[in-house]
Amino acid sequence: MSDKFKFDLVFQIGLCVNDLEAVMQNWKDLVDFDHSKIIYRNTKDLWEAGQFEGADMYNGKKVKPWFIKYYRFDFANLDIEIIEPLDKSPGNPYSDFLIKHGNGVHHLGCKINNRPAFMKKMEELGIPPMLKTEMGEVLANGEKKGCVFYDLRDLLGIVVEAGNVVVGPLASHPLANNPSDYVDR
Repeated sequence: MSDKFKFDLVFQIGLCVNDLEAVMQNWKDLVDFDHSKIIYRNTKDLWEAGQFEGADMYNGKKVKPWFIKYYRFDFANLDIEIIEPLDKSPGNPYSDFLIKHGNGVHHLGCKINNRPAFMKKMEELGIPPMLKTEMGEVLANGEKKGCVFYDLRDLLGIVVEAGNVVVGPLASHPLANNPSDYVDR
């Protein structure tokens, strides 16, 4: 049996930006895509409503809660997520990215075969979760929609978001294996 991990799907490209509204407007003005499928969320609102967990962890350590606002939309068979941190001071995964790199690709959302084994391997390699979040109601599989990010830039050149559900246009793909009651919109 191989020690290698199988990435079943890359379903999302996550971008981190300094001005969410301006970048979203540029997408609308310059790129042809279905605007009716745009989703907007603010994790501070979700946190206050008890629908978002994990905004107080970064690189495996408890930190001052941090929040983001983001748009998601379907584009070229992928989910595009454009993220802006609400607080741009150092100390969270998105503001630190902007400080170091400016606007750019932050992560790839991936469906990984045997996600628990992948997470265990990261622990064995001494790679803490960059961030881990859950949101929404408990699904048919007994879990909330959740994701764990690992900073694998030194090893693979990417930050990997290992989601337990696939979002966007590939949510109904057979390899997504999403819970029967999961609704993306």
